[in-house]
Amino acid sequence: MLLTMREINRLRVLQGYMDGKMLLEEAARILKRSLRSVYRMLAKVREKGPEGVLHGNRNKVSPRRVPEAVRKKVIRLAMGKYRDINDTHLCEILRKAEGIVMGRETLRGILRKEGIPSKRKVKRRKYRSRRERKEAFGMMLQLDASPHDWLQGRGPWLTLVGAKDDATGYVWAHFEEAETTWGYLDLMREVISTHGVPLSLYADRHSIFHTTREPTLIEQLKDVLPLTQFGRAMEELGISVMKAWTPQAKGRIERQWGVFQDRLVVELRLAGASTLEQATEVLKRFLKEYNQRFCCLPKQAAAVFRKAPSKALLHNILCLKETRMVKKDHTVSFDGLVLQIPFCKRYPCIADRQVDVRQYRDGDLEIGYRGSIVARFSSEAIRRLLDTRSVQSNMKMAA
Repeated sequence: MLLTMREINRLRVLQGYMDGKMLLEEAARILKRSLRSVYRMLAKVREKGPEGVLHGNRNKVSPRRVPEAVRKKVIRLAMGKYRDINDTHLCEILRKAEGIVMGRETLRGILRKEGIPSKRKVKRRKYRSRRERKEAFGMMLQLDASPHDWLQGRGPWLTLVGAKDDATGYVWAHFEEAETTWGYLDLMREVISTHGVPLSLYADRHSIFHTTREPTLIEQLKDVLPLTQFGRAMEELGISVMKAWTPQAKGRIERQWGVFQDRLVVELRLAGASTLEQATEVLKRFLKEYNQRFCCLPKQAAAVFRKAPSKALLHNILCLKETRMVKKDHTVSFDGLVLQIPFCKRYPCIADRQVDVRQYRDGDLEIGYRGSIVARFSSEAIRRLLDTRSVQSNMKMAA
């Protein structure tokens, strides 16, 4: 009977002890066995010779082996009636429909040995190298949002919108009802107001950051790429938005949500927070303590945040902005509303000119032309226009 290399080495050690070339303790240490086990092995070698080092179950069929008739039946079913079924599902079907009970791994071994491939092809994992942190505070922020049951049933589901500095791990975040453009614009307002304008952002392929629409004719003539509202605002601020193609690419903020879902949830529960406002107050205290404890020092001591623009300019940038053409009666159409531009001494006639319609989160609207505001509409005025339009629509339907 042929011996394996491991069994040959074991036999050599035992023979060395029997020839008086080593002590029993030394043989036990080499074989990584107890003295009692070595005594048993020596007894077998003296009784059976070299075959004494063989395991007792060598060349014996396992009592738990699937019977050959069952194996053939499984192979026949897998190649016929139940072909093109994944291993887990096939295991369940065999148990329910055929009365054949076996584990998924046992079934997988039978099928692969017979040459029946898996329904799902396993992709070879790609090599990934670790990306080092950026050198300075403010060089790059990673953006993401985490919808989660933060209040654990005490209130509505909330979405935590956040940014994490790649160099230091400093975190900005606030709660929103959902992941929206307004949430990220408010987040950038907080970042810029407290620290300044970062150099770049790293975000996923969400439509908030990157648009998939084709460029318009004007954009093609100007040789510019189409932008989302968030992308347009960041371009005006001089912030480049980079696209992460996989969650692992921005793994630092992805892992951050796991930490927050472990720690922040507890803080919210201990504080008894059950509303968005209460959760926001707890989050402010939590972030202050978290950043003080867990932030690390960057390679460069000096931060690279650029100086923030004035509050008024920042207010005009971090909004929803659309370009409209002024009609001959000095009205502008916007979201189904007709907005009248009043007379202005500085620009007495701007018919057939392009203007910017800026919508703010509080519901106010502004119409800007050449850096000046030519019309303002409060949220109450917009609401009255909407009510008037609804009444007119009902009158038309009644007629």
